[in-house]
Amino acid sequence: MKQQRDRIKILLVALWVTFTVTLAVWWLIFGLRQLNLINQSNLEGAVQLHRHYQMLLWEGGILIASLIGGGLALYYYARREQKRHAQVEEFFAAFTHDAKTAMASLRLQAESLKEDLGSKPSPLLDRLLQDTLRLQIQLENSLSLVKLPSGRLLIEPVKLSNLIDSLRFHWPDLTILQKGDGTVPADVRALESVLTNLIQNAVTHGQASEVVITVSRRGSDRLKVHVEDNGCGFQGDFSQLGKLFVRHARGSGSGVGLYISRQLTRRMNAKLNFARGPAGGFVAELDFPGEAEMMSVAEREEVII
Repeated sequence: MKQQRDRIKILLVALWVTFTVTLAVWWLIFGLRQLNLINQSNLEGAVQLHRHYQMLLWEGGILIASLIGGGLALYYYARREQKRHAQVEEFFAAFTHDAKTAMASLRLQAESLKEDLGSKPSPLLDRLLQDTLRLQIQLENSLSLVKLPSGRLLIEPVKLSNLIDSLRFHWPDLTILQKGDGTVPADVRALESVLTNLIQNAVTHGQASEVVITVSRRGSDRLKVHVEDNGCGFQGDFSQLGKLFVRHARGSGSGVGLYISRQLTRRMNAKLNFARGPAGGFVAELDFPGEAEMMSVAEREEVII
């Protein structure tokens, strides 16, 4: 998709140069022809018209040369910007991969230390695990932010319960209640990133201790995933949520997580809306299109702490 957009940009530059140069050439030829007609009908002013002829020829030539030079410069800078963007993507991909590997190793060691301590409380170790998870999510968001324009999604049936079960291991002290289950057409990694950002947002900014994920049918061909926490909620303007680098309060984040969540949801042909919960918490609602299948609430309802 990105390569197609890059080709369109280069094509637009070529069309602009062709159009403007053609227009300038036509204007020059038309002006010279008019001077020739006037010159033929007024021989007494031939010297005067000859000066205008030379002036028009020089001005037209300079204009055409300027348009060609400007078009070539525009093409050069467009190509350089494309190469620079590709280099930034490659750098972020390599940097994120190395950093994620180091973070994963650090987290494994911290989890091993926690297992060795057993039931003995260790606030510093718990803080280390939380910070490691936060950094992993930030690295994923940074890479996703760079790859959003060009990244491809693999849409396939995804069972929500399997995905949510895998996310529970990241927040062992958080109560996650799932009501209902379903299969939605989505990209597994993209949907995991969306849910991860929503839960991390509830824990970090809402200070939530419980997240309830409710899956329900909306109409005959849509599935709704309702994510609600018991945190302190959001007191700002909900219409500004999901916008990049918008700080809503002094201690708020950069908005990258919710922005990426909304963009990924949109690319999966779904919708993501935010609202205030009935009990004052934060609510995120995912609305998926057709091909969604749902299990009854009685078939799937569990609490894992």
